Amino acid sequence: MQQTTASLWQKIWTNGVLPLRFLLILIVPLSLVDAVRFGRDSGMPNLFALWPIFLNFGLLSMIDYVVGKDKSQPAENARQIRLYRWITLAALPAHMLALWWGLHVYTSANFDWTGKLGWMLSVGAVSGTLAITAAHELIHKQSKLEQWVGGILLSSVCYGGFKIEHIYGHHVHVSTPQDASSARYGQSVYHFLPRAVYFNTRNAWRLEAARLKRHKLSQWHNEMLRWTLFSIAFALAAYALAGVAGVVFFIGQSVVAFCELEVINYVEHYGLERQKTEHGYERVRPEHSWNSSYRMMNWFLLNLARHSDHHAYASRRYQELRHFEEAPQLPGGYGAMVVLALIPPLWFRVIHPRMPGRGNHVAP
Repeated sequence: MQQTTASLWQKIWTNGVLPLRFLLILIVPLSLVDAVRFGRDSGMPNLFALWPIFLNFGLLSMIDYVVGKDKSQPAENARQIRLYRWITLAALPAHMLALWWGLHVYTSANFDWTGKLGWMLSVGAVSGTLAITAAHELIHKQSKLEQWVGGILLSSVCYGGFKIEHIYGHHVHVSTPQDASSARYGQSVYHFLPRAVYFNTRNAWRLEAARLKRHKLSQWHNEMLRWTLFSIAFALAAYALAGVAGVVFFIGQSVVAFCELEVINYVEHYGLERQKTEHGYERVRPEHSWNSSYRMMNWFLLNLARHSDHHAYASRRYQELRHFEEAPQLPGGYGAMVVLALIPPLWFRVIHPRMPGRGNHVAP
């Protein structure tokens, strides 16, 4: 009887309770609601327009260190638990509500220009956390529903090309000079970022053009055209709701979101290189991506920071990603690492001594 009861509780925990930790990604937009409330109650709306950024990259990063790491490995039946899949799909309605709320506040709140700028930064940061993280998971899957939801989420931040370039460019060429999303050793994030955005967007169009030519398909099958039209539709909806201000808001939050994505790419692969052999580059291994198993940020980001396993075994769903101790380990969760990357001398000083095969180097 005791064994049966223990087995029942284990089943409830594994199938019902454990997946709930990843619901944290869906409550990220609530930081926008808090920002408005705090700004109203304090009489400082322009200052509290930045609350989501302070929360996500400051307060939660500090809590992440307190909560610590989770080096446990996933349950064997994790793939069969449907709730994990529905959490990623639920990101679409959650993100649409966040965008609508963000636009409403942008055009109606008592902001001066600093408050409007801060609000765009905050909504963009929320979009980068919610929409792009969920989309990254979805575009790796085979089902048409997940593919479409992932594409729409990326279109809502004007970065639909990521759906193509990430799969057929980044995952093929990661940690080689051919990949614009893999930062070179000694490269600052400010040198890396504009190049990554430009070359990845250009490469997405080239990859899609090559696919159409290879399969003798017309431009009506062009995915880049499809997602671009979706982005234009989002911009037109913003114009219909709020005029030119709505378009400015939509584009502004999009830029912040996809720049956040590329800064995270910088963090994930900085300085790591695959060796070239006579047959091409060596197979992608966990050692070719930085790993971070800080518990809280991985709950918020669908285990994205277990990036070593993701690149070595790209078909794994987020709940199945494993911790690899042999991979290079980041000294914090992604929130803290994004802030660190934005201060290049400090980034070099902290990361270079941790790089495999580099010794105790500091900033060049």
